[in-house]
Amino acid sequence: MEPRRRLSDKIIEAHGQACTEGKLEVAQCLLQALEVDLTAFGGGVSDKRQNTEMLEAAYGCHQAAKDAAKT
Repeated sequence: MEPRRRLSDKIIEAHGQACTEGKLEVAQCLLQALEVDLTAFGGGVSDKRQNTEMLEAAYGCHQAAKDAAKT
């Protein structure tokens, strides 16, 4: 059985898929959902993750997809 994953991890995965498929409007909505999820609980201190590489990669992926769509 797969260990439980945070909702934010699932949103990041879906965001990556949306970027890969060139669905930038969906990707933007998912980034907004990610931001809401990360700030919604406990007065903005809900996510106790130490490693933010996945979050940074999501924003990098989004920017790369936007740049690719411009060309």
